Amino acid sequence: MKTIFNKTCTMLLLFSVMFACKKEESTNIISVPSASSLSFKSSAAAVVLTAATDAAQVVTFSFKAANFGANVIPTYSLEFDLPSDTSGAKAWGNAVIVKLGAGTLEKAYLGADFNSLLAVQLALPTGAVSTLAVRLKAEVNQNTGLTSTIKPIYSSLSVTVNPYKATIEYPALLVKGGNSWKTPTTRTDGFILTSSKFNSKYEGYLNLPNADGYGGDAFQLISSKDPAKVYGWGGTSTTMSLNGGNLYLTPAPAYLKVNADVDAGTINYTAVKFFISGDDNGWSTSSMPMIYNAATGKLVAANVPLTAGKTFVFTCNGSYDISYKVDATGALMYAGAPTWGGINIPVTKTGVYTVTLDLSAGDGNYSYSIK
Repeated sequence: MKTIFNKTCTMLLLFSVMFACKKEESTNIISVPSASSLSFKSSAAAVVLTAATDAAQVVTFSFKAANFGANVIPTYSLEFDLPSDTSGAKAWGNAVIVKLGAGTLEKAYLGADFNSLLAVQLALPTGAVSTLAVRLKAEVNQNTGLTSTIKPIYSSLSVTVNPYKATIEYPALLVKGGNSWKTPTTRTDGFILTSSKFNSKYEGYLNLPNADGYGGDAFQLISSKDPAKVYGWGGTSTTMSLNGGNLYLTPAPAYLKVNADVDAGTINYTAVKFFISGDDNGWSTSSMPMIYNAATGKLVAANVPLTAGKTFVFTCNGSYDISYKVDATGALMYAGAPTWGGINIPVTKTGVYTVTLDLSAGDGNYSYSIK
């Protein structure tokens, strides 16, 4: 009897262990959900933006949590693109990617932020109706950082949008060429320094095409707030004064970062050469140069190989002291000394691209594009 009892207990124990194992296995089976289960939607089918909507909540994208059938926590991101870029070999290759925080199942936009995404990052025409493609991506990331074997799921929708031109016209110092240097008589990108904080400090990038005067292009700076205030030579190469003679920045020809302080009466400048530094070139600060295009006033690098999931930074003169990354909204921002900061610029689609850095509109209006 005792032997039969022991055998019965042993069998029950084995059965319970097997049941527990099967139950444990069942909780770890991955089952990729359907796109429709996400119930991805937009709070508005059409969004018209103006300066009056800057502080208002204009659209919210929401969805349900993705259930992969296991104890995993998905991550989510929204991708914004043009419908024409959502098919073919480079589908969604120019999309603006917005990663959502853990546990976040919606993304609400204020008018100013949404307008920046549309008009600046996607370069949609302002004052006109366009169709915006929006894609939700739900994925399971590996803790090791390796590519997950679980395929992400996507759900897409479209919204009509009408952004407006919101480039802020900051106070500026306008470049007036001296001697043989001919410059525009009106405010023109590429010939201005701007004050993004509306104070006495101005910044911009100037291309000095000539070796004029004392080793550099001769010019003066005219205040956009008061055209009677003309800043010129202050006695040294780094000082300026009202109604002084021509300023001379050297070396020239050169492309320079220029900082001026009208209260302190100072002007400082650095000859710059920009490069693309990122995962795809081993973060080299010299192997992928950008070339200044005098016709457009922009820096361009053609035939740039970029890989999805990788990142890069705009660096200068072989270091990060003058560099540009993006902020949390995806807008270009200064990331160099002495402030340091920013987020590396993400690559959304593998391919060969033309990368443009536009510093022509002065501080506060710098931008970039990948096409």
